Amino acid sequence: MDVFARWSRIFCRGGFVAIALLSASTLCVAATSPGAEIRFGVEALVPPFESRNAQGELVGLNIELGNALCSELKRSCVWVDQDYAGMIPALEAGKFDAIMPMTPTPERRQKIDFSDPLYSLSSRLVARKGSGLLPEVTSLKGKQIGVLRGTSREAYAKAQWGAQGIAIRSYALNDELVRSLLAGEIDATLQDTLEIAEAFLKTPQGKGFEFTGPVVIDERLGSAIAIGVRQQDRELREALNRALQSLKDSGQYAAIVSRYLPEWPAATLRPKLQFLGEQPSLPFSKVVRVGEWLYLSGVLGSDDAGKLVSGGIRGEMEQALARIRGTLERNGSSMENVVRCMVILADIKDFAAMNDVYMKHFKAGSRPARTTFQAGKLLMDARVEVECQALVKA
Repeated sequence: MDVFARWSRIFCRGGFVAIALLSASTLCVAATSPGAEIRFGVEALVPPFESRNAQGELVGLNIELGNALCSELKRSCVWVDQDYAGMIPALEAGKFDAIMPMTPTPERRQKIDFSDPLYSLSSRLVARKGSGLLPEVTSLKGKQIGVLRGTSREAYAKAQWGAQGIAIRSYALNDELVRSLLAGEIDATLQDTLEIAEAFLKTPQGKGFEFTGPVVIDERLGSAIAIGVRQQDRELREALNRALQSLKDSGQYAAIVSRYLPEWPAATLRPKLQFLGEQPSLPFSKVVRVGEWLYLSGVLGSDDAGKLVSGGIRGEMEQALARIRGTLERNGSSMENVVRCMVILADIKDFAAMNDVYMKHFKAGSRPARTTFQAGKLLMDARVEVECQALVKA
């Protein structure tokens, strides 16, 4: 009996798959008929999501979910080792059928498709305790920020901060990144909160470090974990979605997720409050996120220096909506996701001109609910103030 057969016999039990570390591209197939399988690409280096135990078996939340989905579909799981940065090219080349897991982002959706979300995620900065660093350009000036190569956080950091002169350093592995953080070669890292907590903050080495600043929210980071599939593989995507819903209906999904994410059930019952864009000089937050909802404070038609733009009601309304659009996009939403707005006019005679501008920013057939009224006088003698509520993109 060869090595592969021995390991298969030991680990491939109960219709599920466990893998022994045999080579750089290990495969372990459950004992079922050929063709009745789903091949998952995985980089097993991220506990508690996917990693290997001392016996070389694949373990973790995503492994259990993947195996449960295969079992629900009466197919066997085949796990293919793959460097995360090369996941999408390998999927497109047919090396495997699906990526487990991957965060859906607008850029990735141009290349591949995704299943329904498996669970939510969040991204935060990690730095030495007391650093006071915030995930903002002004706070990060002159700093070195570490990210994992091929992740949505790398793409976000390079576009959002690197373009403003912040030094972004990419690493292939968490171990390499953590060593640089400990050595002071980087000042902070932008990471998935659960991943970096397990890999670093909960270890003895991480005692001098902490999450710093609020959760970073942006559509480029995504807000959930899913399974990536080729765009033409609609049948596979729909099958995975059906199986996922079946696991949820039976209670098996909750049982698996709660073992790895103990706070998950409570989080699903009570949305987390996030106060974003708060400044010491202001008596309010510019944005408050409640679960998947964004509540924006009122916005005037002012420029970055805080001065009202020229052009009267039309100019101010155009600027106010442009500012709202920018705020929504920075926080993972868009004008298309706005559900309600309130428009406050200094003079109701400006209603028609305000409306002309307003209607250009919202598509016919999906315009949000709205209330408009006259206040008589607004701050800075502005002619209009606008506030909106929006849903965060999936």
